[in-house]
Amino acid sequence: MTRSVLSTLVLAIFMTLAATLQALATPILSVDKPVLNFGTISQGKKLNFAFKLTNNGDSPLSITRTRTSCGCTVAHISTNSIAPGKSAELKITFDSSNFGGKVSKTITVESNDPEAPSTTITIKGIINEDLVVTPRQLNLGQTHIGSSKEVSVTLENNGTRAIKILSVTTPMPQVKVSLSRNALKPGERLQISVKVSPRPEDRFLSGFLVVATDIPGKPEITVPLYGSVAK
Repeated sequence: MTRSVLSTLVLAIFMTLAATLQALATPILSVDKPVLNFGTISQGKKLNFAFKLTNNGDSPLSITRTRTSCGCTVAHISTNSIAPGKSAELKITFDSSNFGGKVSKTITVESNDPEAPSTTITIKGIINEDLVVTPRQLNLGQTHIGSSKEVSVTLENNGTRAIKILSVTTPMPQVKVSLSRNALKPGERLQISVKVSPRPEDRFLSGFLVVATDIPGKPEITVPLYGSVAK
């Protein structure tokens, strides 16, 4: 075998080996806290979290997109390209204003990791509502023109401090609201009386009540209201 042929053969083997090694090089996404339990908090509080995303592979990791399960959760990543052995910070902000009881929200991280192109991070916990509204929405059913219907909404102070009900309003002219008092001690309940009188031109009812309070972080509670109208 001549020296030139040998050199060509060695070069071919080297190039094949290099191509194979390059093909085997992959990014690997690792998250330090795939599931985070934030415990129990009061409704209305905003929480901030930071997650560490690490590339445990041997080629650059590209973060193509981050998605959250609802508008209450916002995600921001420090960089979209992570070199092998390096990390990026994923900052999460969660607004608990519209939630009560057990909650679970997810953040999905999409990347060029071939084994896990979509990685899910979960934040969960319990949110205590200082003021519990029952029902959360009012289904009036069917109301006849020329008559009226009266229903009620119950407010319960589930917190540790007294709550003031500053006002209960609605943009609907067909609806009148009243309440017996405007303060609730811890553990107390009160009822909002809701009287509906459809107008001749109404075919259905759709609107809401707005309960204004002095609760920090939750100054207003909206109660949807809907129903149909018959002649």
